[in-house]
Amino acid sequence: MKIRSLSAGALAVALLLAVPATSLWAAHRADAQQAIAQALSAREKVLAAGLASETAALIEEAQDLIPSRQYTKAVELAERARKQDEYALSQAAAAKPAVTAAPASTTAAPPAVAVTNKFSATEAETAIAAAEAARRKADSVGGEWRDTAKMIKDAEEQLKSGQFDAAVKLANKAKQQGELGYAQAISQKGATFPSYVHAK
Repeated sequence: MKIRSLSAGALAVALLLAVPATSLWAAHRADAQQAIAQALSAREKVLAAGLASETAALIEEAQDLIPSRQYTKAVELAERARKQDEYALSQAAAAKPAVTAAPASTTAAPPAVAVTNKFSATEAETAIAAAEAARRKADSVGGEWRDTAKMIKDAEEQLKSGQFDAAVKLANKAKQQGELGYAQAISQKGATFPSYVHAK
């Protein structure tokens, strides 16, 4: 009897050690809803402080995942949104002492600095236009790749939501695909199958 109870105890301990109760456990609906509520609260604080918040799209995406029961992904998106807004608040709080000593005409500028984009909206628009031109050029010779148009559309969505860095990254990738597709189509122009491939 002692051996049986010892082996059952050892098995229970081994299972607990093999599967730790960490983030590997799937989130539940309540977890996702709580994370979304916290993200919304952080966003409201940022907006109340007069800062720009670019997390609306992330929060909306998290909310859209609830009906399809993708709770873990919803939690990840909501937490990312909350962290972005909390970071913006902390940056504004850190910059506040310098702002109070400055003249009233410069107090509006520091909140815009809290945005973490390296690229501007204009740079993102330029990158998207270049990607679209490369896509059209590839399409003119029948060399447009499958995902190029979708990437450009995604870049435009990122631009609309204020994620300029992501928009530029997607647009640059789409442009590269357009250029490669064009080069591939030109290099294969007039190419035929070898005689051994043709049906007899």
